[in-house]
Amino acid sequence: MDNNQISDALSRTSLNAMLQDALDILDADDGKSFEEKRDAVISQLTRKDDSELARLLVERAIADKAGAGTKDAFWKYGRIIRVNNNVVLRPVKSCDHDGFLMIQQENSMIRSMLKEEAFCDMVWKEHNEEKSLMLSIENMGSYIGYCGIKDTSLDLWEIAIELKRDWTKNGIGYPALSTMLNAINSRLGVTEFRVRIDPTNYPSQKLFERLGAIPNGLSELWLHDQRALEKFEEENLHLIDDRIVEVAKKFQVEPQKLLSHVLEYRLSWTGKGETDGQV
Repeated sequence: MDNNQISDALSRTSLNAMLQDALDILDADDGKSFEEKRDAVISQLTRKDDSELARLLVERAIADKAGAGTKDAFWKYGRIIRVNNNVVLRPVKSCDHDGFLMIQQENSMIRSMLKEEAFCDMVWKEHNEEKSLMLSIENMGSYIGYCGIKDTSLDLWEIAIELKRDWTKNGIGYPALSTMLNAINSRLGVTEFRVRIDPTNYPSQKLFERLGAIPNGLSELWLHDQRALEKFEEENLHLIDDRIVEVAKKFQVEPQKLLSHVLEYRLSWTGKGETDGQV
């Protein structure tokens, strides 16, 4: 199960209402753990007869456990992976919290939700979950972003990377990702990945294509109903420009499809293994 399935279920209900209900539970000062609160959210959804969404969330909780152990297996070979003389990859630390949330504020599609403390806590917890394998990117001792795998419990691992805005276009993405992929290959033996990129995020497309990623169709996000997708596309045809048309040709789809979908890439990585210094 992947995020698309959960998004599909969310699209069939009132997203704003459900998010607010979840936030109320997560923000409650009742002494309960995050796991207990998550169970309460599932229970509430079940009482509201949204059994499909509840089932998906329960399956997600089970999948989380399936991904446990991968993080420890990866870091046991060394907790510092050197990219170059200035940049290293390391495990996520609590001191990364503010920098991580700053990146979310700069890049997230739901910035308004990041004004809620409970939502910020949830995003940060997801970043640190056992099923995620996130590597903080540090330049000369300063946190500048992260790269990693969103969910190691899935059959096909999805790559993520985000940098602070001031550090984009500084030639850090390619060496950081290639070093990370070499490490995953040599430490865990994983070589196949997926990448999802917004159709207008041309720098990321160029970066992953340079790494060897190839087009592999489109992915839906929040909308699943075909009529809703077509309506959204019709209402936003004015956003299609020459660059969108070129991307559509590359993925062999009609340009309007890029208004309601994200690009799906596949990446096979058989790197040379780790050659940089480790501590």
